[in-house]
Amino acid sequence: MRFSCFYLHIRRYMIKYLIMDKILSKLRAFKRRERIYGIRNPLTYDFLHHNLHHLHVLLFHSADQQDFTRGAILRQLLVFMLPILLSQLLQQFYTIADTALVGQVLGAQALAAVGTASLILSVIVNFFIGFSAGLSVLVSHLYGEKEYTRLSALVQSIFVTVVTFAILFTAAGIVLTEQLLAALATPADLIPTAVLYLRVTLLGILAQLLYNTASAILRALGNTTSALHYLAAAVALNIALDILLLIVIPLGIRGAAAATVIAQTAAALLSLRKLLHLHGAWELRLSRPFFAPHHLLPILGTSIPAGLQAVFMSISSLVIQTYINSFGYAAMAGITVYARVEGFLYYPLFAFGIALTSFIGQNVGAHDLARVRTGLRVSLRLAAGGAMGMALVAGVAAPALIPLFTDDSAVMENALDAIYCTFPFYWLYGINQIYIGAIRGLGDTLYPMVTALAAYCVFRVAWCYVWDIVGIHSMYIVYSAYSASFFVMAALLWVGCRKALRRKDQMPTA
Repeated sequence: MRFSCFYLHIRRYMIKYLIMDKILSKLRAFKRRERIYGIRNPLTYDFLHHNLHHLHVLLFHSADQQDFTRGAILRQLLVFMLPILLSQLLQQFYTIADTALVGQVLGAQALAAVGTASLILSVIVNFFIGFSAGLSVLVSHLYGEKEYTRLSALVQSIFVTVVTFAILFTAAGIVLTEQLLAALATPADLIPTAVLYLRVTLLGILAQLLYNTASAILRALGNTTSALHYLAAAVALNIALDILLLIVIPLGIRGAAAATVIAQTAAALLSLRKLLHLHGAWELRLSRPFFAPHHLLPILGTSIPAGLQAVFMSISSLVIQTYINSFGYAAMAGITVYARVEGFLYYPLFAFGIALTSFIGQNVGAHDLARVRTGLRVSLRLAAGGAMGMALVAGVAAPALIPLFTDDSAVMENALDAIYCTFPFYWLYGINQIYIGAIRGLGDTLYPMVTALAAYCVFRVAWCYVWDIVGIHSMYIVYSAYSASFFVMAALLWVGCRKALRRKDQMPTA
């Protein structure tokens, strides 16, 4: 028995010695390896060296232009999407910081006023975000066809059109501010604060639209990092100004709005400077005439439907907001906080759709539909899976995130209810964004507009008011309207994408 125990002890020590000797020999080998990013593990060395090097190049030394018509599709989509994703997340972190400062410094009622005013502002801003997304289709097609002279004339005409629209929308918004807030059934005690915030922020519309347009053009060329850099600078400036104008120099809601306008102007100037100093196959050369009338119809025909699609989504939010307002400030502020947390899902998926538009647009210009279909399949898998993962993480983190905005228990309860009712279905929204990006890249911006009108505007509003007619008046009706509309939109877009691909198959190649 003693001999058996002794044998077992010797065997155990020998195993330990052999294992430790192997580990020590590995560690000695690790020390002889070149140190890269603080990692010596040879099992991860090559992977980290290769991918972190490319990430560093992508974020800080990437080319002004990128050709999507050749190369590894999955890698191109991920690499191209990453700066857009970081830009959207950075914007969301800024929005959270800005909202948290307003809520904590100025209170829940100011937060509700900002949320309502932002809905009106988003109608204008979202129109031009959609408008610029439509413009990127035209730019990517010409860039894929390598029609650089026509591309310069198109870009000049685009900016003339955008500036004209921006001036008109700014003037109309300032004049109609009070009427628009009244139409939303905004409580009377919130209207003065909302009017002040809205009128100041409307002064930054031109700068924001110039930035969005320049960013869309750069994306069409395959450049997503420049917009990320400029947005990072603007966000840092905005947060610094928020602290200065809300806490150090307490200007109230006027200070928060002024900080946003100044930061938007800085981002616009930086992005315009980049467009005028491009390096690559195409360089923007200003020439007379600055506006070519024959470009107007393609610009409007492609971009207005994309802009109206965003407007329809905003209008549905505005109409539903009147329904939400009937529940009081807690529901209003709760849905505002929910929208901030939702951005962690919304913006990455929206970014993926934008990236796919540029990818497909260039390949349509190069007449490579096989590559278009492969890119679409890859994107659908990534978007659906990524949305599920992000919804799970955001749902788990929500109880810790929401108190950053407010300590009002009623507001927090409303925000959590909205998150738990809608996030399980957000993977459908990811699929919808991919189909929208694909259909736009194929050159059809009208069909996504029609589906947005049907699913996000008509269906959501009808859903809320039909249940109201039968006597069920609850915030849960609003939450279910969003989830149900995702199903309707996905079905319509699947049909539209198949038709758009068939039309391209039937078109003769140049």
